[in-house]
Amino acid sequence: MTVWIFLIVIVSVVGGLIIEYQKNKMAMMGKSRQNEEEVEDLRKLVNSLKGRIENLEAIAAGNPDEFSTGAGRGMEEIEIEEELSLKQENKQQVADIADKRREK
Repeated sequence: MTVWIFLIVIVSVVGGLIIEYQKNKMAMMGKSRQNEEEVEDLRKLVNSLKGRIENLEAIAAGNPDEFSTGAGRGMEEIEIEEELSLKQENKQQVADIADKRREK
């Protein structure tokens, strides 16, 4: 009789541990998904800011062909791959703005 009581206690303790493990696992999966969304938002923000910085540097330089990032190797370390066409489009827009400013 005591063996059955002992088995019931062991099964209930192990069952409780398994349930807690599954709850913790689900909570961690939820946090992981949230972190992935935050990383994607930050990646979009970085790309947007890079484009704005390039535009501002080109306007400040007056001639888009003369400007560089000025960050040396540091900027290359945090570069995020982006479409080449977007970069070309930004350079063209900056060149147009710089031409307009020079004409004034």
